Amino acid sequence: MSRRIFKNLIDLISGTMFSRIMGFLRELVTASYFGTGRGMDLFVIAFTIPTFFRHFLGEDVVERAFMPPFKRLLSQGNHKTGWRLLSSCFNSMLILLIFFTFILYFFAPLIIIFLAPGLDTKLMPVAINMTYWILPFMVIIGMAAFVGGILNFFEQNKIYSFAPAMLSVGIIIGIIFFKPMLEKNGFSGIYALPAGFLLGGLLELIIQIPFVFKKEIRVGTHASFSWKIDFKEKEFRNVGRESGFITLRSLLDKSIEIIDRRLASFLITGSIASLWYAQRLIQLPVAIIGLSISRALVPYLTERRALTQEDDFLNGIKLGIRLNFYLTVPAIMLMVLMSEPIINIVYRRGAFDAESVRLTSIAFWCYSLGLLGMGLNTFFSQIFSIFQKNKIPFYTFVVVTVLNIILKFILVKTPLKHGGIALASSIAFTLYGICLFYFLKKELKQQLTFSYLWQQFYPVALVCILIGGSVYGLYQEVLISIIEPIKMSIFLKNLLYLIISTTLCLLLFAIYIFRWGPTDVKTRLQKFIRR
Repeated sequence: MSRRIFKNLIDLISGTMFSRIMGFLRELVTASYFGTGRGMDLFVIAFTIPTFFRHFLGEDVVERAFMPPFKRLLSQGNHKTGWRLLSSCFNSMLILLIFFTFILYFFAPLIIIFLAPGLDTKLMPVAINMTYWILPFMVIIGMAAFVGGILNFFEQNKIYSFAPAMLSVGIIIGIIFFKPMLEKNGFSGIYALPAGFLLGGLLELIIQIPFVFKKEIRVGTHASFSWKIDFKEKEFRNVGRESGFITLRSLLDKSIEIIDRRLASFLITGSIASLWYAQRLIQLPVAIIGLSISRALVPYLTERRALTQEDDFLNGIKLGIRLNFYLTVPAIMLMVLMSEPIINIVYRRGAFDAESVRLTSIAFWCYSLGLLGMGLNTFFSQIFSIFQKNKIPFYTFVVVTVLNIILKFILVKTPLKHGGIALASSIAFTLYGICLFYFLKKELKQQLTFSYLWQQFYPVALVCILIGGSVYGLYQEVLISIIEPIKMSIFLKNLLYLIISTTLCLLLFAIYIFRWGPTDVKTRLQKFIRR
């Protein structure tokens, strides 16, 4: 079990790391050209619409509603039924994506007014036009998510995790090359962003398609495709039912983002954009750690469940929990301690000034506190999808969403302002993870307990608090006084702060793992380092 899972995990982490490095370059270019000005605020508002529909007509439905039964059917040797299910799901998703895109062109003006009621009426036409530009992205990226989901469940994880880098490539090309062309022809340069997203989404889709036709997939599973939709197929109806819960949960999830932007539209200029930049950056550890763990384990867990190998299934869940703790908690420690140097390094250049750094770093460390909750939520939700009980995460999320909204309205009035919006989300993510574990414990007939969860968590958390506190004291009292007087750029100073602090934190944490860490995590880490 461990060897296969850790191979998948390493492939996903390495590919995702490369994609996120490209994402880093993308955000660096975006921040340099557009900063946190009103143009960027307008783009974020316009981009809300396609991302809102993308999640519940793309990634979430593919990974949680369709892929588990598809993998189960193939694992049990029902290849014909499995590929018939794939055909029906693909055709249905394509039709829905095109339909919603068409409808949204008519309702875009009303939606923009709803999203940003505090926006100057003179700026509304720009936000609406930008929405018209970006809407086709929803169809393109939805198809890319479907193809990627197939590759993930066939454990073609290198190309699957590498493909999102092409989205960043397209956006960078859009900004650097399209911006001057647009301005030369009388358009605002900010339109280069939606143009770049369209190009990047297309590149992400195209690069994955050839790998779906690899011999081991095409021949090994007797692959076949039909343009029919089999509404009478039992598995298709089950997917439709589960998709309903996932869709409603995604609607609530994205609705929270809309509330965030509505609240931020009444704050100072840059509040919306700083939340956007902080969210984009927080997706780096979420993808590298949380999503990679989930995507490495879920195909294995789905297969074990289909073959009724319950001991292996339970051990896989426990491994996923431990990996989340031992990889995510140290990341939280670093991001909270070094939020301002991180934001300086990533974003500060061009139009992204000291005030932009201040606003974004506040949002960033507030979001960082919820990183463990994000990772566990992804993992636990995927497990309920294997059980085909997505209604449990949905009903739980409804309750947590109400609490989240209440907290946002309270915390936005504190001195944190937009940071309070981010902190409310982190608190909600954490509570959601705890609730999902409670219901998972019941689903597994008490084979998991809160005492097990606490025993895995508290040693890592305690060590990270001690290490983080010590390194932060060193950073404040020693590093700043030594490095600040040196004549060098702000970028290099912050880079030194981050390198030294991160090295110390990771070194001390590695000593803890090699001395007291779990055997399976320690053994695999040692083998990875020897490579």
